[in-house]
Amino acid sequence: MHMGLLDTIQRKYPRKHFKKPVVILIKGFSQVVDGFEIGEGGLSFQTNMALNIGDQIVISFYIPDGGFFTLRGVIKNTIPEQATKPGHVIYGTSFREVSIPLKRQIRAYVARTVIERAI
Repeated sequence: MHMGLLDTIQRKYPRKHFKKPVVILIKGFSQVVDGFEIGEGGLSFQTNMALNIGDQIVISFYIPDGGFFTLRGVIKNTIPEQATKPGHVIYGTSFREVSIPLKRQIRAYVARTVIERAI
């Protein structure tokens, strides 16, 4: 997969597709959304909710062959042109205070998806 200059500059960690359900909680509202990508530093998801850069959210998700995690994050960017559903936007988040066990599970998930695609 080709990484653009923008990806290289903005991201500390590689991300891989994460087409799994994700629950977001923001301003007292909860919604199950479609995950888009995941990496050690954050997760992106697709929703029709109107969110703002800087919004604080709580994100819950399950890593296949791993565990269920709930952690705090912040909306960092939007990618409307990559949304796959009409009226939806992809929001990029940055995790806050990621535990070492979660970082390891995300790293293992990213590595597994790379290996599975190569086979």
